[in-house]
Amino acid sequence: MLIRLRIYFTGFGIGLIIVYIMFGRDDSRDLDIWTPSQRVLEAIREDSTFLRSEALSCYQDCLGMTDSTLLSLWTDSEVKSLNPGGNPYRYLISLRTDNDHFEAIVELNDERHTLSLMKNNQKPTSCACP
Repeated sequence: MLIRLRIYFTGFGIGLIIVYIMFGRDDSRDLDIWTPSQRVLEAIREDSTFLRSEALSCYQDCLGMTDSTLLSLWTDSEVKSLNPGGNPYRYLISLRTDNDHFEAIVELNDERHTLSLMKNNQKPTSCACP
């Protein structure tokens, strides 16, 4: 019995060492890419029609968002489902920076993303965007 435990813990230790070598010090890997919120953001980033839409351009100009801030909104934000299992799916995408708190409501209907609303909660601005 003692021999079996020794063999088991030796293999377990070797496995821990291998996992540490593979994932321990590598900060370049984005290991949370497969979380549900990251998958939603990835689908938005891949929708070129959405990224070139008139509504997105209008809100970006109205709210004074730089291209880097807009990119951060679609990469580093928190995603919350407003109606799980609904049709269309509606997501609240929220990005907090030092000076701003941007929120966007995006609808997914038939593989098309549509921007319903975008606002800055720190600096409220009325935007007349489509």
